[in-house]
Amino acid sequence: MVHSTKAQRETAGPSPAAQWLAALDSRPAAASLAAAQLAPMLTHMLEHPDQALASAHIVATAKTFKALADMGRDAAVRAQLAATDLARATSTLLRQTEADLSNNNSSGRAERVFLLVQLLRCVCNQSADHDGARAALLEHGAVAAVARVLCSDDVARQPLPLGQAAFGAALNVALDHADCADALLAAGALPPHVRALQPGSDALAIWPLVCSSLDNLCEREASVAQLEQDAACAPAMLQALAANARALAELGDDESDGDDEPQVRRGAMRTLLWVLCEALEKSAVVRQQLCEPAHVLLLLDVLDHYLAQPVEPAETAELAAPDAQPPNRPMPQQNRYADAAAQMLVGVSGEDAALALFDDAALTARLLAMLAPERAGDRTHDARAAAAALCLGNLARTDAHCEHVVRAHPQLAQALVGVWLGDAQTVDVRTRHAASGLLKNLCVAAANKQRLADMGLAAVAARCMRTAVVPVQANCIGILRHLVNGASALQTAQALLAGDACALAELLDAVRSTDIDGIRCEGTRLVAAVAKKAFLPRAAADADALRALQPRLAELDLVTPLVRLIMLDGQRHPLLQQESLVALTVLASAPAAPFAARLVCLLVPANSVPLATPLAAAEGTVAAEGAVATEDTVAAEDTVATEDTAAGFDELLARLLRQEGAVWPQTTLQAKSLVAQLQHAVKQDPAAHDSLGLEILHTKLSPLA
Repeated sequence: MVHSTKAQRETAGPSPAAQWLAALDSRPAAASLAAAQLAPMLTHMLEHPDQALASAHIVATAKTFKALADMGRDAAVRAQLAATDLARATSTLLRQTEADLSNNNSSGRAERVFLLVQLLRCVCNQSADHDGARAALLEHGAVAAVARVLCSDDVARQPLPLGQAAFGAALNVALDHADCADALLAAGALPPHVRALQPGSDALAIWPLVCSSLDNLCEREASVAQLEQDAACAPAMLQALAANARALAELGDDESDGDDEPQVRRGAMRTLLWVLCEALEKSAVVRQQLCEPAHVLLLLDVLDHYLAQPVEPAETAELAAPDAQPPNRPMPQQNRYADAAAQMLVGVSGEDAALALFDDAALTARLLAMLAPERAGDRTHDARAAAAALCLGNLARTDAHCEHVVRAHPQLAQALVGVWLGDAQTVDVRTRHAASGLLKNLCVAAANKQRLADMGLAAVAARCMRTAVVPVQANCIGILRHLVNGASALQTAQALLAGDACALAELLDAVRSTDIDGIRCEGTRLVAAVAKKAFLPRAAADADALRALQPRLAELDLVTPLVRLIMLDGQRHPLLQQESLVALTVLASAPAAPFAARLVCLLVPANSVPLATPLAAAEGTVAAEGAVATEDTVAAEDTVATEDTAAGFDELLARLLRQEGAVWPQTTLQAKSLVAQLQHAVKQDPAAHDSLGLEILHTKLSPLA
């Protein structure tokens, strides 16, 4: 301790702070006495701050603020203190004390640090659940001073008590207070929070405060820019998470000795996990900062840690809450923390910058081990395999990567087909969803189509497409659509038509009866692809075999879903509209098949308008499929569709022929080809076609074609 000079001792009398302390100590009614006598002391401090910080009085000043901080724990006393100049006095002395320490003023440094701690405690307790005190502290500069303290080396050197007081002040002053939180961020308080997540027993003691304060700051939009600018923050948070997971593994689950370290670590780690998960969701730049093999391996370590943890009873009820899971979760896991880790893994691996990770041998080996099929059916291993499949699916987004996976790892490809997707009785549905997504990526590459079909993928996907789980169904439809547009077209079409109740018939029922865009649009595209392959085969080797499927296809209503897609989704998805028109043209040219007749029938508005009505609204009003309109039904058309309902297929086709609106030129040409093909078909057998439809074809559409 630095002692005052003789002159100072002779001139220094008891300060107002010391007098207030003496009065406080001598009376039991501390709160009332403080309220009554506090104003003169605060006024003196504001008028003579140098005297309050002088060597002769600094300890008394520190003890005064220690007492005020202690009293501030009581909500009633806190309200009384807020009505005084305490926030202003605290801010003034905090700014000066921080400046003295930052200027390396060695005179009485220990006493100044002691005072700094008490001033920070006073900020912390004054601002607890009191927006008025927070606003006053912000106005008088205390918030910026807190940020400067956090940025100083003193906090790193003394996590206790200085770091504890500083982070406690940052947490309370900015908790649910946007202006204070933004002021802390503007002053650069975010990186010091991340730096505080370091190993060491003293640092561990303040982890809960640091993580809670970091969580509060990261709720602000301004935090995203800071995380993007400081590329070390996100990796440091991830490293802290992984280090904590290793430490918890070493500590084990035995807390019988009363050691609260495991509980402290778990609580802080969960908060930090959520902070990092939300940061990655908000910013592609932050995700790209983790696109390194070492970082992705750390993400896998964190995932493994949480998958190995049982869900605590207190969390089980929370999982049922609507906001219990991270937003946009790709794969719900056994608990929300594993889910968050999986979401981070998927987000990072989904960045283009992550494609280079595909060539990392250690990461590839880790993912392959996670997808080993021997333990399929084990809940934890299934979840691990699902995460690996999602990650690998993101990394295999180029043809070269897709081809390498199937060529270099055929056992993995076979396991994905036969076990992770095909074994519905054993494998968790989430894992089957992830595996189907990976397989959908793999069969995009032309070189993989026949290889995967030879492994039985077409048959497995056709079978799994019948599931009621929409994400798996959608992925299987995508797999089959990729396979049918390649060398594996014959095997795929045969798999879809195998058996009396074939998969294609069930798909037609699904696309006719669903308002789920993914199923209706992709399912109809698959129908269009199969129709073109069978009725317009181009591969010489398989042409005869594909033509042999035509009689079976003629038994199915391939026309209605294609027309429905044009009516419901044509304007939103011009490519799908074009594909459907091509398929309809091909079907209309098929001899000895009912497709042209069905198309002519659907030219009658009374038959086609119900197809464009959302199913929920159309319940009980849609005419029976295949019913032929009569003059009476046409006259009474307003009972089926009013002026506000969608136009009929004939009118939509007429608009395409006139190229009204944003219509592709090639779409207009295709619509003309369709009308021309219908004209040719009806000439062959006019009696086989609906008379009203024929009239619309000849009078309304043919002149436009």
